[in-house]
Amino acid sequence: MAKSPFGKVETDSSNDSQNQALNFENNYSKDGFFFALRNLPRGVFAVSLFGLFLGVATTMVYSQLSLFLKNELGATASDITLLDGIVECLSFVTRVFAGPVSDFLKERKIILYVGCFITLFARSFLAVVNSWWVVMFVQSAERVGNGVQATPRDALIADLSPKKYRGRSFGFSRSMKTIGSLSGTLIAVHIMYTSGNDYRFVFWCAIIPVIIAIICLNGVKTPRELAQIPEKKVAPENPFKKKYLKSLDSQFWKIILLALIFEMGHFTEHMFPIYANNFLSTTLSGTASSFISVGQVLLSFPIGVLADKYGKGRLIVVCMILMIVANISFIMAPFMKNYPIINVYLGAFLWGGQMTAIQGLFLSLISERVDFHLRATAIGIYSLMLGVAYLTASSIAGRIWDNFGSMYSFIYSMFFSFLALCLVRVLIPRECEQL
Repeated sequence: MAKSPFGKVETDSSNDSQNQALNFENNYSKDGFFFALRNLPRGVFAVSLFGLFLGVATTMVYSQLSLFLKNELGATASDITLLDGIVECLSFVTRVFAGPVSDFLKERKIILYVGCFITLFARSFLAVVNSWWVVMFVQSAERVGNGVQATPRDALIADLSPKKYRGRSFGFSRSMKTIGSLSGTLIAVHIMYTSGNDYRFVFWCAIIPVIIAIICLNGVKTPRELAQIPEKKVAPENPFKKKYLKSLDSQFWKIILLALIFEMGHFTEHMFPIYANNFLSTTLSGTASSFISVGQVLLSFPIGVLADKYGKGRLIVVCMILMIVANISFIMAPFMKNYPIINVYLGAFLWGGQMTAIQGLFLSLISERVDFHLRATAIGIYSLMLGVAYLTASSIAGRIWDNFGSMYSFIYSMFFSFLALCLVRVLIPRECEQL
C-alpha cells in the first residue's frame, strides 16, 4: 500500500479497485467487453482526445516524410532509417528525464504543455528545410517535445485508472491516438492529391492539429483537480528513496528485458510506404501507413479489454504471434500474382495493431508492479529501452534493406519476435496471467 502524492492511499487489493484512482470514479457498470467503454474513467477520455489531435499532426508528417526525403532530398534507405532511429531514440531518452521530473514535482499537466509547445515550435521549421541532415535536427527537436509529454501522459492515464480497468485504459488511449494517426494519414494523402504532391504544404498544414491539441489539454482534469483539492501545493518529494526503489526489483527488470528483445524486431514503419511503392504509385504509397493506424484502432482496445479479463501475460503472447504473422505477410507479398498490395496492407495492419497493444500491456504491467511514487520514472526506463531498441533495429534493418533486400529485413524482425515468444514463460511472472 502506497500513499499517493494527492493525499489518498492507493491499494492493489481487488476489494479496493474502485479506490485505486483516488476515489474519483465511483460509478462503474458491469464488467464485460460491451461495457468496457462505459467503465473507463472520464479523465482517460480527456487525455485520449488530447492524444488524438497530436496523432493527427504527427502522422500527417510521418506518412509522407520518408517519400519526401527520398524523392526531394535524395536520401537513401540507410539515411532514412538512421535519421528516424536517431530522432526516435532521442525522444525515448527524453522520456527518461521527463518521468522523474513528473514524479518529483507530482505534476503532469504543466509538463504536457511544455512538450506541446516544443513540438509546435520545431514543426514550424520542417516545411522550409532543404537537406536531409537539417531534417534530422528539426525532427530531433520535435521528438524532444514528444518525449517531454509522452511519459507524464502515460503516467496520468495510470493515475486516473483503477487497476481493474488499466489494460483497457491504455488500449483506449492508444486507439484514440491512432484514430488521429489514421485521420492524419488520410488528410495527408488528400492534400498530396489536391496539391500535386506538395510535401511542404502537408507539413505546413500539420501545425493546425498541434494547436488544437494544446486547446484540448485545458479539458484534461488531473487527479488533484478531480479530487477537488483547493489551492494546495504538495511539497516535492524525492521518488528515489530506498522504500520506493525496492519496487524496481528483479521481476521488473525481467519484464524490461523481454520488452527489449521483442522491440529489437520493430524497425521504423517509414519503410512501409517505400515497400508499398513497389506495388502502388507514389501518390498512393502513403496509404500503407493508414493500415498501421487501422490496426491500432481495431486491435488495441479489444486486446486491452481481453487482457483485463484473461491476463496480460496471455495477451502478450497473442501480440507476439501477430507480429510473426505480419512479417510473413510482408515476405509473401512479392510472390503473390494477384493483388500483392493486400499482403502489404495486412502486414501493416497486424504490425500496427500488435505494436500499440503490446506496448500498452507492458505499460500496464509496469505501472502495477512499481510504487506509485516511481510510476513515471519506471515508464521512462521502459521508454529508454524502446528508444535503444528502435535505433538499433532501424539501423540494422536499413542496412539489410540496402544490401540484401527488403525481404531479409522482415526475416530479421521475425527472428526477434520468435525469440521473445520463446522467452515469455521465463521472463514474465506467472501471476501476470491474472493481472
